[in-house]
Amino acid sequence: MRDENDASRDGDGARTGARAAARASWMIRNGRAVDGGRAAARAFEGEEEDGGAARAAARGKFANGDVEGGREVMAAHRRAVGEGGVEVGTLCAWARAEASAGTRDGERRARALLREATSASNASGREMCDAWVAFGGHEMDHGRADKARRCYKSALSAVEGDDAMKSRASAATAAHSWARLEAQERNPKLARELFARAVELCDSHVANYTAWAAFELSRGQSDQARALLERGSAFCARAESSRGNSVESRRARSMASALYTSWGDLEGQRALRVEEGEDALDAALEKSRALFLRASVADKKNISAWLKWSELEKDVARGNSHRGGVVTSARRNTVSNRRQLEVLSEGLKANPGDMRLEHAFAMALKLNGDVESATKRLRRLSERFPKSAHVWHALGTVLQESGDFQAAIDAFERGSFASGKPNLPCITAAAAAEFHGGQHGRARQLFVQGESVPRHLSTRRERAAHLRLWALLEKRVGSEEMTRKLFLRATSEDRADAATWLQWGQWEKRVNSVDAARKVLKDGVRYGVNNGQYFVFQALATLEAESNNDTAARELFAQGCAAHPRSASLWLQWALFELSCEENERNAVGKSLSVIKKGVARAPPHIPLLELWLSLERRSGDEDSARAVEDRLNKLLSEQRYAPEGHEVKRNERD
Repeated sequence: MRDENDASRDGDGARTGARAAARASWMIRNGRAVDGGRAAARAFEGEEEDGGAARAAARGKFANGDVEGGREVMAAHRRAVGEGGVEVGTLCAWARAEASAGTRDGERRARALLREATSASNASGREMCDAWVAFGGHEMDHGRADKARRCYKSALSAVEGDDAMKSRASAATAAHSWARLEAQERNPKLARELFARAVELCDSHVANYTAWAAFELSRGQSDQARALLERGSAFCARAESSRGNSVESRRARSMASALYTSWGDLEGQRALRVEEGEDALDAALEKSRALFLRASVADKKNISAWLKWSELEKDVARGNSHRGGVVTSARRNTVSNRRQLEVLSEGLKANPGDMRLEHAFAMALKLNGDVESATKRLRRLSERFPKSAHVWHALGTVLQESGDFQAAIDAFERGSFASGKPNLPCITAAAAAEFHGGQHGRARQLFVQGESVPRHLSTRRERAAHLRLWALLEKRVGSEEMTRKLFLRATSEDRADAATWLQWGQWEKRVNSVDAARKVLKDGVRYGVNNGQYFVFQALATLEAESNNDTAARELFAQGCAAHPRSASLWLQWALFELSCEENERNAVGKSLSVIKKGVARAPPHIPLLELWLSLERRSGDEDSARAVEDRLNKLLSEQRYAPEGHEVKRNERD
């Protein structure tokens, strides 16, 4: 029999092996797959019976493409622990590794492992709950919502009546996961009930508040979302002050960082709608920036925090009232996004070589007009991450913008199947590029190919964009029935996409009637809250003005400017409308000047709006006011700053 010193040494060795395995897993999760795989393999040597080492070693093999090597690790661990000795957590981790292979065989093996985990006879209720949650997540990843729902129900049943703290935490995770499923499946009432149940089961679990707040925000309930984030933040202080390196400490800091990221994003979007002037805007922006800073301090590896912070700075620089709008090529080069680049630089210092941050930095350079540097960075990134559809899509976009359409199409097509699975945004982009190049037959082939992409591999927004661009192709070739059918399908996929309503309404106006266009655009004003809603307001108001419905047009301009006070182009169009609809020139100029002054007070500096203001002050004979406006205009021109409204879209998408 071994003495106590031998046993102690074995215990120390096990703890050392566990730490090494945990360190290797952390490296793999944070993009250092090669180093992490080697460290995991070393931790597994001589410790074949250790579940943590077996999980890390298998994951490392799969992360580096060595599928057979990963399976050999699994087999070695099974031999070491004997029949039925593999822990439930290890089986679930192996299932995730098999699923990551992206093959049918890998998916089949993953399901077999999850079935083994959920039927283990020696597992506790909490372990069974965790296993069913893992199985539910796997089913959701493959678009099987009904099966996922049954898994989450089984997870909650596994710990029913168990009031142990860890069991309640597992039950909360199950309720949380089920709630997200119902939110995705558009069952808001049940989703809200499940989020509330998750918080009730474990009110200190910060991720519950973050996910619930994200759901409420998606439903337009920003006040409820803010209240939930404030409640959750009460449990973040301890995590923020902790500097321990245990798994629990890192997880707590990660959840706190995620909450502050969501809160900072919410406050940032609210700040961009502030109407009370520059001081109020600055105060609101500082609150958002402070929250993003707390997020990045709590967990500097939280890439989402850096990215959303940089998006805020980009939107501020562009004078954006919300995400999604138009920046024409002539204006783009004058957008100053220095602060965005500074945020991304800090993020890259904390996360050297991270693909998402490198990609964002390249796109920020493009926004600044440095297309050459952006292209070089993206080419290097495509060499480092050849399986990333996201990188190929970005490279194709930049190449297309620089005029190299064939290289752009090649990049899009490389990205379409780079990961081994079809990527709908790349297929859509390739089709659109062929369409813009006049290759209508090839474009239609690609649009049809996009139809075959499984729904679980794309989002509603991506499918809506695909159908909308396809509708533009059919519009161009004169297929009226097919065009209307595709626009209708696009709005069914994502009725919040304002671009679809705008393009559909404008098309109906040309080929059908004003009444048909009015009906579509009214639906766009009601539902199309993303991707340029202010253009729908503008189009509908213009339509009413052309129909001599001046009162309706004025009301629409007022509603649009109230909803999007930072949309300088909408204020400009309202001012031009007032100038044109009044017979008495003095009254017309007065009404137009009143609109312009409101717009200048709310929207970012906008040269065309200031030019109209200057012209009207001169027409009214107010030379003092004219000189003051001219000084503002000259100052703005000297700074070479515009305030365009949002993301770039191609001009002919709005034809």
